[in-house]
Amino acid sequence: MRIAACGICGTDVSYVHMGMTPGHPIPLGHEMAGFVEWIGDEVPNLRVGDRVAICPSDVGGGAIGTGGGQGGLTPLLHVPDAASGRRLFKVPDDMPLTTAALAEPLAVGMQAVNQSEAKPGERVAVFGCGPIGLMAIATLIDRGVEDVVAIDFSRERLNLAKSLGASNALDPAEVDVWEELKRAHGTAPFMFGPTAATDVFIEASGADSVIGDILSNGRVGGRLVIVALHYRPVPTSF
Repeated sequence: MRIAACGICGTDVSYVHMGMTPGHPIPLGHEMAGFVEWIGDEVPNLRVGDRVAICPSDVGGGAIGTGGGQGGLTPLLHVPDAASGRRLFKVPDDMPLTTAALAEPLAVGMQAVNQSEAKPGERVAVFGCGPIGLMAIATLIDRGVEDVVAIDFSRERLNLAKSLGASNALDPAEVDVWEELKRAHGTAPFMFGPTAATDVFIEASGADSVIGDILSNGRVGGRLVIVALHYRPVPTSF
């Protein structure tokens, strides 16, 4: 592959904080797209020059950019297991490869929504509107889940969330998030008084306190999906 675009993920930056890099070089880059430069005889349905997004997961030939022997931050990338059909995915000719490189973080946001099993008519709160949170919001809206509240400290990110279809955008520095969720989603009975009737919480912020807040304030029967990375144990009270 000749790489045309590769994103820098938050995990690329955080590897050093996870103690994985000293003495163990890790080729980085797992959000990439580019052109087929050369292809083996056993790889069907692809030709030299095809524009593709690349799946970095270990589908049999090793991970790319997340601890394996290769990373996407390189001009040329050898892609193993290309014949499986699970590694390279053609993209439309009119799609910029800088956009195609977002396929991997989009897949992460989509999988968070898959795990939540959110469906139209349900009420969802997304904590954290970085790339993954925004991808989750886009997926929810695309699937007909319209009652989505976005929560972040960044006004720019909240504006992006609104542009994607979020019905409400909350800055915790300006409002009481749980009171605003009650206003947006209505209330449900709780042992300490009414709480927000939010059906699904997606934790994409990486802030340790958010998990405890959701477990303490979420309604009985609510669902929580944690998609953000937390780099230390998060004590919680049940």
